[in-house]
Amino acid sequence: MPADARFTSRPFHAGDEEQILALFARAFPHATRGIEHFRWEYQRNPVDNERISLTFDDAGRLVAQYAGYPVRMVDEGRDLVAHQIGDIMTDRSVRQVGRGPTSILARTAQHFYDTFCRGEIAFNYGFTTATHRELSVRFLGSDAVETAYRVRELGRNPFPPITRFERWPRGWQLELVNEVGVEFDRFFDRVAPSYRFLVRRDARYLRWRYLECPDVPYFMVAIRKWRRLVGWSVFGVRDARLVWGDALFDRRYPKAVGALLRHVVPSYQVDRIDGWFPSRPAWFDTILRELQFETRPDPQDLSLMSVPFEVPDASARIRERLYYTYGDSDLF
Repeated sequence: MPADARFTSRPFHAGDEEQILALFARAFPHATRGIEHFRWEYQRNPVDNERISLTFDDAGRLVAQYAGYPVRMVDEGRDLVAHQIGDIMTDRSVRQVGRGPTSILARTAQHFYDTFCRGEIAFNYGFTTATHRELSVRFLGSDAVETAYRVRELGRNPFPPITRFERWPRGWQLELVNEVGVEFDRFFDRVAPSYRFLVRRDARYLRWRYLECPDVPYFMVAIRKWRRLVGWSVFGVRDARLVWGDALFDRRYPKAVGALLRHVVPSYQVDRIDGWFPSRPAWFDTILRELQFETRPDPQDLSLMSVPFEVPDASARIRERLYYTYGDSDLF
């Protein structure tokens, strides 16, 4: 089936923001998205910006978007850049136009691949539902990887608060993080080899991803052992759950994970704490199991997907050693 000539795809141009936000509202009526969030995500990224492909009908009306932002990653000491894909959307009126590779979504994705990925990006990754997963695998070159949902039900298995008398003799100090600097760069460099393959969670990334995000109330907590940074975590409260959105710890201090959670969790009236943590690295998986986090199917049936480009075996590498969290998606 030939592509429908009524529709054309092109990269983002200044001034497209209004139509993009209107399409987002039509495609995701349960969510909200303002101009400041758009500018933060796609125009203030510390790596690069405005990686957005758009498809318009013959009246100039935006009907589809395929977008992502670049992230720096480290794989066994090797630096690379990948795209975290988000805000894939089509207008309801065009969802039956074309079939498979000639559908509006597939055409928009291919424009993104040709414009922003081939010859430039190691791979794309994102998190999709079962409906989009089938289309991605069949027509967009995606590989389905896995799910990594973990939960601890607090009603039957609460975290006991950690007392100052438990903290002080062990040298634990905990603080709410409002700024990150060279200490967090050095911490990442020190612990990254223990995780093998992950987003470069240095100060520049953490500042942009969590501290500067304009409309999501994250909070970040650091833990130190005798004043030495040994771990941090990012959280968000969503209704009756505490979302453990991101985490990085020094494997030499396994007790720091439980100490941090015992400091944070009892302060919130929630019935569970959950997040995404794969079984890699094995030492961190052991800590989570000892803390009685259960592995379950994702409640929204979300799974990690990848599309290889300059790293042909990206999906195999991801399955073997990628560490990721809820914060590696645009859903947190």
